[in-house]
Amino acid sequence: MRPSVSSLTLLYRVSDLVGYGQDMAAAKQIETPGSSTKPAILVVEDVVLVRLLLADFLRGRDFHVIEVSNADEALRVLESDFPVDVVLSDIHMPGASMDGLALARWIRAHRPELKVILVSGYVSETDPADAAYHEGAILKKPFNHAELERRLRAALEDTEPGG
Repeated sequence: MRPSVSSLTLLYRVSDLVGYGQDMAAAKQIETPGSSTKPAILVVEDVVLVRLLLADFLRGRDFHVIEVSNADEALRVLESDFPVDVVLSDIHMPGASMDGLALARWIRAHRPELKVILVSGYVSETDPADAAYHEGAILKKPFNHAELERRLRAALEDTEPGG
């Protein structure tokens, strides 16, 4: 017996897969806004294979996932009527108009109820004032999937990460 599948369309441009694409990512899970009862996670990651692995893991843990490759695409999603519960964003996205910290600042100014979790493979010293823009410490890549899920669920429950 085949498991039932809600509408899912995955389209990838060759240019996106090799890192040349600058337009809106074509990899999307298509659902009508508000049609899912699963928590919606906006994954902002410029490395397509990392983004695909993260999205696959999160879908397997019963999250609804919206995938974008940079902050500009994230802003288009956030300015639309698509519901988002938590933003999971890489900090360093070379070639993008803003990094993950700038995106977190924009979210705090325009969507203050929205939680942001930042991840990075290149964690350096950050300004302590930036801690107000994201939930908990920056997750260092490669991170433990159980820790990522714990942090996401804590943000959804509006509890302090780590507690």
